[in-house]
Amino acid sequence: MTTVETARGFAPASTATRAGRVAWWSIALALLVVALGVLVVREALVAGEVVDGEPWIPPVVDSADGIAPSAAVTAVGIVVALLGLWLVVIALGRRVRTRLPVTSSAGTTIGIGDVARLAASAADDVDAVLSARAAASRKSVTVTVTTLDGDDVADAVRAAVTERLAPLTTPLSIRVVTRVSAGLRAGGDLR
Repeated sequence: MTTVETARGFAPASTATRAGRVAWWSIALALLVVALGVLVVREALVAGEVVDGEPWIPPVVDSADGIAPSAAVTAVGIVVALLGLWLVVIALGRRVRTRLPVTSSAGTTIGIGDVARLAASAADDVDAVLSARAAASRKSVTVTVTTLDGDDVADAVRAAVTERLAPLTTPLSIRVVTRVSAGLRAGGDLR
């Protein structure tokens, strides 16, 4: 028999996280900034007479020369400033944790999607369950089971899922949703 010892004193792995939130408007804003950068570089090359052409920015600035301070200009400025502040807060915000620690050893984790698969598998193994699916978060699991009319499996499913997810360091709350299928029972009650 081979015995393997692990070295003591290893630091646990850092908590696994997903990348920060990025929405479609973040990508659009990044493309806008890149386009603005290309425009400014083009204007610099035209001003330095490296590239032939007419400048584009001075005519736009000259057309905005007659704008006087007003409530509308102030409101637009405030909205743009708040939007910029909000984008900075989102960019520096906390990233989403996607894994849960397991009690077997320090640093061992399991993904939230894997927790949902384990819960669905445990529910599917319960007698009288026709099908099962599950959705999980860091704090709870919702298991949806399909049964025949008259089968009460909620407690059995909850117990099976609780047992299957016992290795998690923090127990999750388990919610069982039962859907009834209009199936036929051959030869009477086959429970």
